[in-house]
Amino acid sequence: MARCILFLGTSLLQLVSPVVHAIEYRHGFAFLDEPGLPADFTHTRYVNPDAPKGGVIRIAEMGTWDSFNPLALTGREVKGVAFWVPQDNWLFATLMQPALDEPTTMYANLADGIAVDPEGAWVGFRLRADATWHDGKPITVDDVVWSFDVFRNKATPTVSTPMQVFSRIEVTGDREFRFIIEESARGDAVLPRRAALLPILPKHWWEGRDVTRGTTEPPLGSGPYRVGRFSIGRWVEWERIPDWWGENVPINRGRYNFDRIKVDYFRDDQVQTEAVKGHEVDVRFETVPSTWATGYDTPAARQGFLRKAEFTISRPAGLWWPIFWNLEQARFQDIRVREALWLMSDGEWANKRSWGFWGLPTSFFHGSELAATGLPGELELRLLEPLRDQIPPRVFTEPFKLPPNQGGGWHRENLLRAEALLREAGWVIEDDQLVHSGTREPFHIRFVAVSPSLGGSFIPYTNKLKRLGITSNIKSPEISNWLFRMRSGDFDAGAIWFLPDFTPTLLVSNTFHSAGADQAYGGNWSNLRDPAVDALIEHMYKAKSWDEFVAATRALDRVLLWNFYFVAVMSKTKNALAWWDKFGMPEHGILNREVVYHDLWWWDETKAARTREFLGDR
Repeated sequence: MARCILFLGTSLLQLVSPVVHAIEYRHGFAFLDEPGLPADFTHTRYVNPDAPKGGVIRIAEMGTWDSFNPLALTGREVKGVAFWVPQDNWLFATLMQPALDEPTTMYANLADGIAVDPEGAWVGFRLRADATWHDGKPITVDDVVWSFDVFRNKATPTVSTPMQVFSRIEVTGDREFRFIIEESARGDAVLPRRAALLPILPKHWWEGRDVTRGTTEPPLGSGPYRVGRFSIGRWVEWERIPDWWGENVPINRGRYNFDRIKVDYFRDDQVQTEAVKGHEVDVRFETVPSTWATGYDTPAARQGFLRKAEFTISRPAGLWWPIFWNLEQARFQDIRVREALWLMSDGEWANKRSWGFWGLPTSFFHGSELAATGLPGELELRLLEPLRDQIPPRVFTEPFKLPPNQGGGWHRENLLRAEALLREAGWVIEDDQLVHSGTREPFHIRFVAVSPSLGGSFIPYTNKLKRLGITSNIKSPEISNWLFRMRSGDFDAGAIWFLPDFTPTLLVSNTFHSAGADQAYGGNWSNLRDPAVDALIEHMYKAKSWDEFVAATRALDRVLLWNFYFVAVMSKTKNALAWWDKFGMPEHGILNREVVYHDLWWWDETKAARTREFLGDR
């Protein structure tokens, strides 16, 4: 008798009995490539496989939190439960885990194998037999089926929209299942990676609870840590699971070494820095250039107990909080207005003022081969030529560069060009105020920033806008209110940290595709609707080779840049890190992620004792 297969669609549950053929499962998957480690690997190249377990690391986070549920439509989830950010998901195990020294490779985790249909119709997985929830119950395909329904049909748009490419899930064995890919999406080589990042939720715990609402009740998980003590909005402690089922899975060996991770929340960058210097926090990513340059000159730093260093990363650096415009507003829909606003930016001056802390970005994928350089190549032109009537002519004729500046804070030719563009668009200066010649509407911009320090970084730019007669104000609301205003469009100008990886299809789709602008609580906060952008994103999805994928990404990069949808002056290919010398860290090359202190470092009792002795003598 043929094995029964369970189908879960959007509204239909049915049993059928097709013939099931043997499936060959593999230990890893690489986007348009092959995994770099063999099937019998025991650990990755960037860990200490014998790292001791124990100790505590105290890390800092900006803002606040009010929920343990990242699927909630409102509020802000606590650090440690971010489903789609593997380094920030400590509670729920995902089917596979990305390698940190291979750009596009993932290895088996909760699933012990992956199978990909050569025709692109499905991607299959086999659950690890010994995987359990933190209450000791086994993780089953029933949990997978239930989780698929939640993520596809009940989650926030940024989660549910990417899942629409999977039409249903088939259960093909006691531990085996496959995601069936919509016919229109077949051929997208990144979809196995998307499925592999799916965290599985415990059906038996969530039944009777609303998975779409925020909760301050710690959920049941399956990852390396569980929630310990916490104070809502202020801090949370994560406790390592002893004898965790995944501890010796090859992708996890040598990781998750601390018995406790304490996350403290701060509402101000400077207060966070002072907490590190005062030994209330162990480690911090420094983002304030003046603090990095001069703020760590303390006795502890001079004697080597408080250390600081910059770590190079190999993934695309992206853009550090570029300004974007609310394109729902008619004035920002005019490319002449956007170019005029872009001309008033001065990355060279900002970099000079920041002691060279930031780089000068000319790409959304700054610091990688995905970044557009020079003029479009042959593969790019194949994609761009059919869109020629929909994109700026300079895409074909000029390499993108930042506005010409000498780093002196303003540039006369840029100012004159901006004034001319605004006049063409119907804006004129009267009594030092820019107004629309037809409606008499004054040109005023409400900037909304995620933090006071980011808001402060806007001030030199808004001062330059005054030369055009543009008035503005800058607000830095409480983090939940900031998030609500971004999602609801209650701003004129916002900013977002654009941090891509080597397979950024989901990120660019959420951030730039028209579909995201048409959904409540979507990720396209600028409300960008551009058919050419949509088409190039689709080409990224349909790429059959790495060269095709790079060409599509570069073409998209050019179109976004020459439309001046964003004003970018900062990027960084290194992480500036300050930490107390209490930890061991593996010797490894440059990785494709931020410094991985919370899951690769370990407690070094000898170093910690020396630090305690120093602090005790103060």
